[in-house]
Amino acid sequence: MQINFINQSDESSWRSYRSFLEPILKRTLELVNRDENVSVNVVLVNKEAIHTMNRDFRDIDRATDVLSFEDGSTEDGLFNMGDIIISVEAIREQSKDYGHSLKREFCFLVAHGYLHLLGFDHQTLEDELEMFGLQKEILHGIADKNS
Repeated sequence: MQINFINQSDESSWRSYRSFLEPILKRTLELVNRDENVSVNVVLVNKEAIHTMNRDFRDIDRATDVLSFEDGSTEDGLFNMGDIIISVEAIREQSKDYGHSLKREFCFLVAHGYLHLLGFDHQTLEDELEMFGLQKEILHGIADKNS
């Protein structure tokens, strides 16, 4: 398992959050019955950067909280999941809006991104229920709502 944590937000306070990435990825892979050797990039950016990516790659001219760019290639037995881009402002804003910790919101967005890279989506109510149910299971004991 290879996780690249890249902080492009110019805020060093997020450095310690790297420790949450591996437990979330391990639980995600277990729950979706994937035991592959994987590689993933998790990138923290500011609001302007994610706005630009959302506009340029999705034709949506606004900032968002998380973007997932699937790779899907395999090289030397390593499955390259892709990139998860997370807005640090969104982590702060949404943790306040939902009344939980920065850790919980960070972990939620990471789990959400991992699931997107593994082919999950929430375009229909059925898909949303499945994906959000998996997110709840992934975060249980790692980043519960009160943590």
